[in-house]
Amino acid sequence: MPFSSHLDKDPKPEMDDSRLPKGGHHTGKDINIVVIGVKGVGKSALTVRFMTKRFIGDYDSQIEAIYTKQCSLDGKTITVHILDTAWQANGFTIKDDQIVWADAIMMVYSITDRESFLKLKEFADYVIAKKTDSKTVMALIANKSDLVHMCTVTNVEATQFCAEYNCLFFETSASESYNSVTNAYISVCRQVKLTHKKREKISKFMQNPAIKAKLQIRNPIRGLEMKWRSRAPTM
Repeated sequence: MPFSSHLDKDPKPEMDDSRLPKGGHHTGKDINIVVIGVKGVGKSALTVRFMTKRFIGDYDSQIEAIYTKQCSLDGKTITVHILDTAWQANGFTIKDDQIVWADAIMMVYSITDRESFLKLKEFADYVIAKKTDSKTVMALIANKSDLVHMCTVTNVEATQFCAEYNCLFFETSASESYNSVTNAYISVCRQVKLTHKKREKISKFMQNPAIKAKLQIRNPIRGLEMKWRSRAPTM
């Protein structure tokens, strides 16, 4: 079942999952990012700013799009696939397959729109319940940081959100600061690569014959200990 906000009543045109790039998932060379947010927060503007360095302020929020870009990260070339999710008049939707596909999920809100921040809590709860990979990187993006005089979400609230959902946090301005946008995307990609490297190290460690042998010996001993404890008389 796809996720949708409780206000979503109208059917949304579904995306053909065959369009999602398949190769390189979780390899650290290809990085898949899903960008989510309600209408007007500037998530499409953020993505296009990162892709082209240009700021374009007007988009059709009902169109779902995939962008691909090659860029350099710590001296190595990576390919970034970005799924910019769609928004309907009564809510936003994301499929379970898209959550599984993602190496990282960037949740965007506008600091001038408190409701856009609160909506992300619903989405984050859904992702936590559905994602099969606990290593998926999650990031909270506070966009329109140039409009600080109109801010409706405090830094304390953003910090609490990140602590609750284990998110990275970035303040961006798609219209005024290309560097802030690039920093957010590149930092997320870097975290994905670090997570992948840790996973690889653990996998190699577990494949070590000596470690395997120890685990094979230890597991039967634990089983015997549990049986002994269950049979031991209680005082």
